[in-house]
Amino acid sequence: MKRAHEIADAATDRPPSRRSKTLSGEMVGALSRSYDVGEWLSASHEPKGRSNVSFLIATTTGKYVLRQSNPRKSAEGMLFEVGLMEFLRQRGYPAPEVVAARHGAKFIEHGGALYLLSRFIPGGHYDAENPGHFREAGKMFGLYHKVIRHFPGPAYQRFAPVVPSLGPEGGRPFADIENFGKRFLEPGEQRRLSDLFSYVRGQSQYLHSRLNDVYPRLLKLVIQGSYGRTALIFDGDNIVGVVDYDRAAYELRALDLACSIKDFCSIHGKFRKERQVALDYGLCRKFLAAYQELEPLPGDELQVLPDIMRTRHVLTIIHRCNSFLLKAADAPRVEKQVRKLVQKLERESAWLEWLEKHEGELASALSAA
Repeated sequence: MKRAHEIADAATDRPPSRRSKTLSGEMVGALSRSYDVGEWLSASHEPKGRSNVSFLIATTTGKYVLRQSNPRKSAEGMLFEVGLMEFLRQRGYPAPEVVAARHGAKFIEHGGALYLLSRFIPGGHYDAENPGHFREAGKMFGLYHKVIRHFPGPAYQRFAPVVPSLGPEGGRPFADIENFGKRFLEPGEQRRLSDLFSYVRGQSQYLHSRLNDVYPRLLKLVIQGSYGRTALIFDGDNIVGVVDYDRAAYELRALDLACSIKDFCSIHGKFRKERQVALDYGLCRKFLAAYQELEPLPGDELQVLPDIMRTRHVLTIIHRCNSFLLKAADAPRVEKQVRKLVQKLERESAWLEWLEKHEGELASALSAA
């Protein structure tokens, strides 16, 4: 295995990048000196994860995961995330163990990026063909919401509140995206994009009217925001690790459920590589049944869940548009990037249309859990 100086020699010599999938020699030296975890033997990029960049670090004292956070992550957000994981671990929930730096800080800043080091959790991946994994995933999610009810705060509002983001205000970025489309898209593609935004505006206003009165009464807590297949680590049929708290924030519990139901209950193709735009009603019932073994849901929350699931896709479309415009302010966008955005928006819109069309069947499936 390579020693720290050999890792540095083998690393790229380019200046540190906030989104680089390699560690420069200077970064390896600085980061290895920041932590008292023994001598670094190897550092390899972990391919999973889109929001952050992670590296598996092997040292003379064991294995660790080094996360380079998304550039939009603030120090306040990092402190909240670390406090959340420590709170969960103290109550027996299998969150990662954060490793403090030599000077005691729970994360460090280097080269304009924020880094978090945690102990590596050995184990296997989620197996969609294993009913035991599916059931344990539902139960562990129920346990998370049961435990997190007692989180003392402070409440961290990472996302814009759900209901205020809907209605007329939510569609503000759409006109700017359409202007980008005029520069790069064919007339037929422009019309499809315009029709997509018209549909989403209508859905946004409809859901705003549906949720405006009930929203204040729905349970809010610190949602994980990304509880899905890739967040779980198994030893046999037992979950030994739950990772990915980067999107945790104080919001509707139902929004957390909407995210996870889609991930665990989507219908997959023959080789399960591509999710279809459809949910398996039987899986939805089973997932919520396993969840409610530890965290029962009141009837009004189950009743509104289909609307929250649609709302999630509206919010995702709004978020993707705003994110694109923020990046465009820093660097010009090119045709490839515009077309990639449109593809993502069309995927979200397809889900929105499916959920609208099958609202009744989905509501019956969820209420029967």
